Amino acid sequence: MSVNNSHSVEIGQIFTPIKWAEWLIERWGIFDAWIEGASICDPTAGQGAFALALFRLARSRGIRIAPELLSRLTLIEVRASHLQAFQRKARQKFEIDFPPSQLLALDVITNPPNTNHDILFGNPPWANFTDLSDSYKEILKLHFVSEGLVPDKKQVLLGSSRTDIAALVLKVVLGKLLHENGIGCFFVPLSLFSGDAHRGFRDYIASGRRFAVDEVLEFTATKVFESIGTSYCCARFRMDVPHKFPVKYFRERSGNWIEHRAVPLKASDDQWRVLQRGDTADLDSSIKVELSPDQKPRQGVNTCGANAIFMFEDKPKYLPGEFLFPLATKEIWKNGDMVPHKWILLPYNRNTGRPLSWDCIEQYADLKQYLTEGRGKLAGRRGTLIQSAIAKGVWWSLLGVGPYSFAPYKVIWEAYGKRDFHPFILSSEKGQVWQANQAMQAFIPCWNEADAERICSALQHPGIPALLRQLNGEGKCNWAQPGKIRKILSL
Repeated sequence: MSVNNSHSVEIGQIFTPIKWAEWLIERWGIFDAWIEGASICDPTAGQGAFALALFRLARSRGIRIAPELLSRLTLIEVRASHLQAFQRKARQKFEIDFPPSQLLALDVITNPPNTNHDILFGNPPWANFTDLSDSYKEILKLHFVSEGLVPDKKQVLLGSSRTDIAALVLKVVLGKLLHENGIGCFFVPLSLFSGDAHRGFRDYIASGRRFAVDEVLEFTATKVFESIGTSYCCARFRMDVPHKFPVKYFRERSGNWIEHRAVPLKASDDQWRVLQRGDTADLDSSIKVELSPDQKPRQGVNTCGANAIFMFEDKPKYLPGEFLFPLATKEIWKNGDMVPHKWILLPYNRNTGRPLSWDCIEQYADLKQYLTEGRGKLAGRRGTLIQSAIAKGVWWSLLGVGPYSFAPYKVIWEAYGKRDFHPFILSSEKGQVWQANQAMQAFIPCWNEADAERICSALQHPGIPALLRQLNGEGKCNWAQPGKIRKILSL
């Protein structure tokens, strides 16, 4: 997997270990298919780990790599230097002079070759759209739209910016580089199947052609890629057939692959639920939580990288107390400790949920001085949404703040990296309402105590954590994020 090119920011390169390339090849019979006449292509080859794995398998089986075999193996890679490194390795390790005609140095997204193959294999780059350079983002926007990953260019910039470039690569190469009924076998981020940002990938259409995901293997213990924190799997795709559920889904357990089955939460493009043997695919109709339109689940306040300016271990006496709010921390869930361990500065009008005007801030000399001292860092924060506020001159803004932030009651839960779902009711501390902490927590705003108690009680339903576990968020960043809870409550 290579994510570096002339347009992208330096975000690292993670090459597939040859032993794991070999494992994928053997898992799905790619070597035997190649020997028997299939044409093979790695569309994001890096330094050619998958091709080298084919050579190593041939050596272990005593099979000579004839020119005819090499003529049915193509490597595509945006960096020519990587292809040159592959040629050197092929020569040094296997005494193979790989034909230059089978090496294509190009960007497979923007300039796919006019070639077709029976099998694709490899490891496309993994990087969120937001991690790419501005110039490359601009180039890719139309490709994200044309492949159905987002409905329009605006959505690329907003919530769908969490779409992974791997989804775009796969749609391009599956749709444009495979013969009819060809297959693709890849290591991919698990979010393609479990993330809400990838609904556009789960339309199962690539460049106008239908495709199916017919097998997935999720790595839960083995570290295929040592330096990667992202959850990942490998998947087999089949072209020109309708996608059908359930999908065969395997998870590691004690060194073995245990078969499960995957179904969508509800609509076909929803996140997958991974069902164990004995689990029913039927949804629990008794999960009912009535919410008003202004009570949709929300993420916590987002400082956009300015925690050091907005958050405090101790409540600062030099800032006006009316703009300092208790910040929820892990102690609430760990031992029921409702004493604030952190505070957050919100220079906002609590009635409107909008940032204070600078004229208003000037009425508080200490607040004005404090924000002015931090102006350089606040104005330099990155991100489309916060930059939009900064461009309007409101450089002291935060994200995730609105009238709902100042609701007198919050039903709040831990949303990130957890395995349990325990909602609490938080009201106020000396007249100041509690705030949820960025993506770590999520909440439902309530305007009276009885409503908060009703909602908190309804969220105790055992079917909710059961669904969260089936949705593959256990221990991950998307464990109980607002969008997922909102979807569960709407079923």
